[in-house]
Amino acid sequence: MIQHIHTYLVLIASYIISVPARIKGMKIGKNVIMGPGYNFVSSDFRNVKVGKGVIIGQNAFINPVKTSGNLGRVEIGERSNIGISVTISSLKEIKIGKECLIGYRVSFLDHDHDMTNFHRLTRPDPIDIGNRCFIGAHSFILKGVKLGAHCVVGANSVVTRSFPSYSVIAGNPACLIKKIKK
Repeated sequence: MIQHIHTYLVLIASYIISVPARIKGMKIGKNVIMGPGYNFVSSDFRNVKVGKGVIIGQNAFINPVKTSGNLGRVEIGERSNIGISVTISSLKEIKIGKECLIGYRVSFLDHDHDMTNFHRLTRPDPIDIGNRCFIGAHSFILKGVKLGAHCVVGANSVVTRSFPSYSVIAGNPACLIKKIKK
């Protein structure tokens, strides 16, 4: 009984925390838990979709970047768990599949800064994370990366290229360590 009351109170508190994001256009599914401290003051969340049952840790930085009238898209699949202080910065599109587990302080960046003019962003390339992937803490997923379903990314990795389903990858730059048997 106490467990049910606690769960209910967490969902109520999370709903209250998510109100600014909802007002700014974020589409949020049922039973989503959002931690406090996410950026909402200067963000436009019209192109952000969060599936049901998602947990987003505190201090998440979800940043659909607006340039030349375009607004980046972010989609987080059902029942995914996004760790604390995660950065998702989208100039074009970042998709995270269903039932993914994202460690703390992971960054998803579908664009870079131009090395000759740091105020200018480079051409974006979408990121697509398959269902049931695990991404270890302090990792970077960079533009153009596509990870198939059930991939495991070791902590502190820098993922600069795509890998097929059931891959275990790690390192800087990340490389294939082994394949997981289905």
